[in-house]
Amino acid sequence: MASRTVIRIEELDESGLVTSYEEAVTKLDWTKSEPEAVVVSAMKNGKDVTEDWRKRYAKMAKDKAKAKADGTSGASGSGGPPGGFDATPFDPKYSKVVTRGEPRMAGTGIEVPYVITTDSGPVEGVASFSGSGVALGAVQRWSKPPVFVSAMNSKLRYAYQDAALLVSSMQIEGEASVLFIKRRFRMSFEFSDWRKSSR
Repeated sequence: MASRTVIRIEELDESGLVTSYEEAVTKLDWTKSEPEAVVVSAMKNGKDVTEDWRKRYAKMAKDKAKAKADGTSGASGSGGPPGGFDATPFDPKYSKVVTRGEPRMAGTGIEVPYVITTDSGPVEGVASFSGSGVALGAVQRWSKPPVFVSAMNSKLRYAYQDAALLVSSMQIEGEASVLFIKRRFRMSFEFSDWRKSSR
């Protein structure tokens, strides 16, 4: 598991210029019975919003605990991400619902198209490998984005540590429409300080 995560959230205008910028750093607290994310710092447009993020994470932890007590996943519950939002081609969680297409040459490497079937609809993508078969990254799009989102796609970069394949970064871009107002957004996640979970 990644002990440290840097989260960046940007809002963009129609021309692609950034109109709002937010960045937060979280670290896992390994002293808990289950690793728990702690907000180290957060800034939005130059203003410290660390306490706002901590309250948000406290609510998510509370919702997760309640969902666990109720015997549900809580993935699509209030305040949580929609089902399939975290779908990636090499995640064991989705290994049984990944359909792979025919590999094709791409320069000195190889590309493999795939479809991940999730509860919220299919996620279509292409994974990139080096000529020796090392996973480099993937690009994908959600055929049925979440409510109010008209388009959503992502880019992933992979790395290896102790022979284990890891997601080193992920960027999500999309366009949302609320009350006839269209907004473009871009979120990125950078993961580091990997550690084996005791579970």
